[in-house]
Amino acid sequence: MRTYLLLFALLLCSGAVFADSHDGGSDDGMMMAFSDAGVAAVPVGADAAGPALPGGAYEFVIHAHEGDTLTFATMLAQSNDGFLAPNEYGIALYDMGAPVSGDVSDQVYYWDLGTERNEPIGEGMFQAPRQFAPNTGPAGDGIVRLASDLGDRLSYPSGSDIIAVTLTPGDMGAITVRIDNISDMSMYPSPITPVLWIVETHADMMMDDDMMHDDEMMDDDMAGDDEMMDDDMSDDDMMHDDDMMMDDGMMMKQGILFTSGMPDYGHGLENLAEDGDPSVLAAHHGIDMHDMMMDDDM
Repeated sequence: MRTYLLLFALLLCSGAVFADSHDGGSDDGMMMAFSDAGVAAVPVGADAAGPALPGGAYEFVIHAHEGDTLTFATMLAQSNDGFLAPNEYGIALYDMGAPVSGDVSDQVYYWDLGTERNEPIGEGMFQAPRQFAPNTGPAGDGIVRLASDLGDRLSYPSGSDIIAVTLTPGDMGAITVRIDNISDMSMYPSPITPVLWIVETHADMMMDDDMMHDDEMMDDDMAGDDEMMDDDMSDDDMMHDDDMMMDDGMMMKQGILFTSGMPDYGHGLENLAEDGDPSVLAAHHGIDMHDMMMDDDM
């Protein structure tokens, strides 16, 4: 218990602040829009912000529409830079027009950020509860990947070993998200730290009626005449959305928080995954920041 309290005291001393939520906006660096975002910092039943210990939970309400996905990240506190999150695509919040309800834990994974060399979970001297200062461990290779793909002979949990994620739809597009720390039932009991979450809006599934494909609305000069293509549209790079990349000839989605197999973006996920501090990442995404030390502020 003492090490858990020291962990969060370290975050407080660093001047970290926490966000509630932010409606609208976009991450200009990644050119991805999101409709709702925030940081869940106060565990269920607690009076102030802190880590959710084994058996504890975070809970927050999001607002979503058809086509939206949920992305989040929380640190496994007894690790060097391990975090729990969905993949690049996030968790779909609607299915066939109806909001998704129930357990979605099978869509959550245990990731390695690659910014710090790993030690056995719960034992390393450079892990947050034991290190003498933030960001002091030996550097890793800098590539974000599933911890299970590291091949470093260490043992790692799956995402569903550590957390259970449940969606409960409400009225007017509201969905309650609950993230339970179930690591007390695993080989890796550990706190999880405040959760940064984003509801990503996918414009191709959210088009207004006046943007729908309609042959009658196509201009004559856009009817398939290759000679009318502007020169500035001739580059291959302009033929793909900004959130898509080429990987060995295959299309892959670039995530709003990270992309598997690619270096960390440097937007603040390192602060979260190494030290449990979501404030830098939240600020990068334009989430309104204010002190959330008391449960009454939720």
